[in-house]
Amino acid sequence: MPELTFAPTDHPILSQRAEEVPVEQIPSGEIQWLIDEMLAIAKGERSDVMKRVMVGLAAPQVGVKKRVILVDVGIDANRKNLGTLHAYINPKIIWSSEETEWGREGCFSTDHIHAIVPRAYKVRICAYDRQGNFLVEEHQGFTARIFQHEVDHLEGIRFPDRLGPEGKLLWVEEDDYEDYRAHWQTWDKTCPYSLWLKIRGAPIEQE
Repeated sequence: MPELTFAPTDHPILSQRAEEVPVEQIPSGEIQWLIDEMLAIAKGERSDVMKRVMVGLAAPQVGVKKRVILVDVGIDANRKNLGTLHAYINPKIIWSSEETEWGREGCFSTDHIHAIVPRAYKVRICAYDRQGNFLVEEHQGFTARIFQHEVDHLEGIRFPDRLGPEGKLLWVEEDDYEDYRAHWQTWDKTCPYSLWLKIRGAPIEQE
């Protein structure tokens, strides 16, 4: 099978709903290969915690239209002490707390665009693991944010889409990331929503 790479930001797959994996296919070579490839890609983006690190990944981000995600279930709130990436197949958020929390989000599928995004503070999810076992788990804080972000990917939604034209999008160059991480609450380099629509390849009539 071909080596997987990140889909370009304007690739149509990133705006489409991903397909469920039949439970009986979870042990198949195709799905196990997909999970291994995703883990390998994520590992390559987790070597330097002083830079942007990958704490979650959805299959559509690497060009595969399947409902498979990776989530770091042990990362700490300051995002410097990494945990372990777990694979979740056909994940669903079955409960969300009314309590919300604003936090910074970026994405390897939004180029230099970041934002302060509101998310439920706690979620309960159900999914299958890579052995085909059915799971129900509850997570809070940053881990809950990662789940919501990755499940959005499976619905063809990225965080600028969720914020909409009234939201505030931030622009962060790679060399500015450490400064942004320290001063994200007062970051003044912004990005118009119309530019996001252009970057993601949206039709002109949506602007």
